[in-house]
Amino acid sequence: MTTRKYISEFALNMHLTHTMILQQEDLKRVSEFNYFTKENPCHIYLICKRPRISIDTENFIIDKDKIIFTFKIQRQNTFENIKIEIPNTYNTIDFKLTSEYPYNYFELRKNGEILLNGKSAVFLQSFGSKFTKYLDLEVLYIGQSYGVKGARTAPERLQSHSTLQGIYSEAIIKNPDCEIWLILTSFEQILLTSMDGRMRRDDEEKQKDTEHLERVTNAVLYDGLKEQQVINFTEAALIRYFQPPYNIEYKNTFPNPAHSTYSECFELDINSICIEVDTQNISCRLFSDTIPAHWWHMHNFFLHSNTERKSMFEYDKPLK
Repeated sequence: MTTRKYISEFALNMHLTHTMILQQEDLKRVSEFNYFTKENPCHIYLICKRPRISIDTENFIIDKDKIIFTFKIQRQNTFENIKIEIPNTYNTIDFKLTSEYPYNYFELRKNGEILLNGKSAVFLQSFGSKFTKYLDLEVLYIGQSYGVKGARTAPERLQSHSTLQGIYSEAIIKNPDCEIWLILTSFEQILLTSMDGRMRRDDEEKQKDTEHLERVTNAVLYDGLKEQQVINFTEAALIRYFQPPYNIEYKNTFPNPAHSTYSECFELDINSICIEVDTQNISCRLFSDTIPAHWWHMHNFFLHSNTERKSMFEYDKPLK
C-alpha cells in the first residue's frame, strides 16, 4: 500500500481574492479603479460567454408605489422575459428609460437628469443571486500576462490580444445570441499543511522530514516563490480543471515534472497544488463543458505518481 513520504506534507492553495467582470471596451478604464495593486496584481484572466441580456424599454412600468424593469434573455432565436420590481421611493413618476439597439446599455432619467446608466447585464447582476441561471458564465479560455518584472498585466495585454479577437469574431458568427465577458483575477498563496504523528520513522527519516519542512516553509513563507512560476502553475491548474475549448496547453498535461515553467514545486517536493475560485462577489457562477455551474470551485492536483507516494488529501484510507 502506498504511504506518505513525509510526516509533514504540503500543498499550495491558490485562493482567488480579487475579481472584476467587464467587456473588452472597458479594459482601458481598469486602472482608474485602483482595484488591482502591486500586492494584488492582475495576471490571470478568463474569457467567458453567456446569453445576451438586453433591457426592454417598451415594458418599463412606473407608478407611485413601484418601478418595474423588464429584461430579455436571448437563447438562439427565442427570448425569455424577466421582470424586476423595486419600490418607488422617489416621490415622483417622472422617469424615462432609454436604450438603443442592441439594448445592452441604458439610461434612466429622473426629472430629466440621469439617475442611473450602465450595461443591462451588469444592472441585472446588481439584483443578486435570484437570477443566477441567466448570469452563469461559460469559461472559453484562460490566460496570463507577465512581462519584465511583472510590468505587463492582463488588462494591458487583452487590449490587443489575438485570441480574444478570435473568440469575439467566432462568437459573432456562431453565437450571435451570446455576449463575451472577461474576468480579471488576482490570487494569493496559502500553504496547507498535513501532519501525521502516527508515522513511525527512524532518526534519519525524521531528520529528512525536518529538513523538508524547513525548506518548504522558508521558500513559501519567507523567501517567496518566483512570481512567474506561481502564475504559470495557477494558469495551468485552472486550464486543467475547466478544460476551456480555446486552450490547448495544459489541458491534459498538468501536472508534469517536465514542465520547467513551474518546476519550483517539484524541486521543493510539494505534495499537491490546489485552486480555489469563489465568484459570489460578482453574482456569476462559472462552468464549462466538463464542470457544472457553481459559485465555488476547489480542486487539488497531486504532483506525484500514486505508486510512489500518497496524496495528503486521501483521508478515507488508513495512514501508515
